[in-house]
Amino acid sequence: MTADPLVSVIIPTYKRAVLVQRAIESVLRQTYRNIEILVVDDESPDDTASVVKAIPDSRIKYIRHEKNKGLPAVRNTGIRAAQGELIAFLDDDDEWREDKLDKQIRAIKDCDAVLCIGMSNGYPQRVHKNPRVSLDDLKMGSFNPSALLAKAYVLRDVLFDENLKQGEDWDAFIRIAQRYTIGWVAEPLLIYNDGGHARMTNEARYLTGPELEKRAAMLHKHRDFFGEKLFMFHVADTLLSYIGSRPNKLQSIAYAVRRCGVKPVVFAVFDKIRRRFQRHMWTGIWEQN
Repeated sequence: MTADPLVSVIIPTYKRAVLVQRAIESVLRQTYRNIEILVVDDESPDDTASVVKAIPDSRIKYIRHEKNKGLPAVRNTGIRAAQGELIAFLDDDDEWREDKLDKQIRAIKDCDAVLCIGMSNGYPQRVHKNPRVSLDDLKMGSFNPSALLAKAYVLRDVLFDENLKQGEDWDAFIRIAQRYTIGWVAEPLLIYNDGGHARMTNEARYLTGPELEKRAAMLHKHRDFFGEKLFMFHVADTLLSYIGSRPNKLQSIAYAVRRCGVKPVVFAVFDKIRRRFQRHMWTGIWEQN
């Protein structure tokens, strides 16, 4: 890796004209300056193009799909267009701390990719203590793609599975970890915007059991990797997405039991309770610091 590598920052976007400028500006505020920003628009029907093109910085490149292809394809378009030695992703509704790239570039010298802590409403999205992210870690859950910085050859080798409608980032992390090393920066460098706008994740609260089950294609793809117990647990967790705010809680739980069995559903419910408690605990810790 060169001493001052070019970093290609890929910002996938779709119908987020009111949010994408904030994401771009968080990249422009980075203390590391040798960057290019590739905003890849998946055929937005709003004025995303004019918002992006109005930002006066020559490092910004706007790429538009003439047909809506989905998030994995958008990320792949960015990877193929990237000129940088390093590649990072930032979702169009999230932000970075100003020193995110600086700290990750220092950390990536000894590995092929690095992740960092993402903060959501004052709590870390995932607590991780080891200097590496292993395959065993990925069996338990994914990490936020906006936290990733990788050497370009890694992503050109792996790419994102365009057949997946959800979990394409988790799938990519698994395949990266099977071939390369992933490091960890134990600092909150990503701000996840869990606002009231539509996300694929929060839209899950309005889906039926069969509709949610279609989102588990990534889990089926890696069923052998997870092993049967963890596979059923993750499917149950998917079927119980946003169970606390669902109007048909009992029907959702009954469907999950029919599909996964009692034990995986019980474990998934208790894990959701554990994560909620953990959020409250960590919110207090981070606020004190």
